Amino acid sequence: MSIRNSKKLKKLQHLENVIRELIETEENYVKNLSIVVECYLQEFRSPYPRVSIPSDLRERKAQFVFVNIEDIYFWHKEALVKHRQSPKELAKVFLKCESQFHMYAKYFSNKDKSQFIVSEYESYFDAVRKHFNQKLDLNNFLCIPIQRLPQYQLLLKEMAKPLKEMEGDWQPICEAQSMIARVLTTVNDFTAIQRINNFHGDIADQGKLVYHNFLTCKHNEKKTRFYVFLFTRIIIFTKKINPKGKYSSATYNYKLEIPMNKVTIKELHSKCFSMIYTERNIEVMNLICFGENQTIHKLWMQKINEQIRMQRELIADLVNPLTECEREVV
Repeated sequence: MSIRNSKKLKKLQHLENVIRELIETEENYVKNLSIVVECYLQEFRSPYPRVSIPSDLRERKAQFVFVNIEDIYFWHKEALVKHRQSPKELAKVFLKCESQFHMYAKYFSNKDKSQFIVSEYESYFDAVRKHFNQKLDLNNFLCIPIQRLPQYQLLLKEMAKPLKEMEGDWQPICEAQSMIARVLTTVNDFTAIQRINNFHGDIADQGKLVYHNFLTCKHNEKKTRFYVFLFTRIIIFTKKINPKGKYSSATYNYKLEIPMNKVTIKELHSKCFSMIYTERNIEVMNLICFGENQTIHKLWMQKINEQIRMQRELIADLVNPLTECEREVV
């Protein structure tokens, strides 16, 4: 066998191993989900539970423990394990199911509350664990869906590499990997939005979340390090509060906001720009802003300028609908 053929064979074997790992881990994933649904959840729903359920857990707290894990289970039970033919077929399944993957957003955003309640009723859930002869406790099982999306991303990346080197049909796998990356971004964005506290409006009415990161702002000689959320319609400045307990995550306390149709920005130098909030041609606020580093500074400039441009185009289209048609022609 030639060296070239030997290398190709190794790449094919690596590809087969990764596909096998994806399918085997998927089967194991579905099995773990089934334990949560068919043991813990069904026991909880039973009119005659074998383990006595604390009365206050039967109320609203219960929905925060299991969230939509049953939906995730029944979908995964049918989604991937039946498609073993080829990387291309697997990629098609991933891409076809992009909308279903977004159900993880609800699950991710509830993770801390779920883990806290399970720890609060540890003796009950431990009694259920012993009754069903399970080694892992419920919190361990509930963490498994959180870990699965990043696993898909890594496995798809491992599939794409040998296919690309062998000049095979690697593009569908790369598209599937990009899709999972988009889903992870959406899920993490949704989780962060849910943790904004004390915002007086409806966060769902602020448009799409475009970018979020730290931004240090100077106003009236005072510097404040904000965690800022840039939506299509508004910029929300918050104070990030780090988690205080084992089963908690960072939260974001609302401080101030600037509507996107009332803001202008100007670059002052390579690491600094001004953000001016105007109301009826009167300057209301002038913030001097500093990104965490040069890359983040440029991203803030780019993202905010894009949204300002879109707001101006939207207003122009409302005033004169013909401008939209003219822009499309150009």
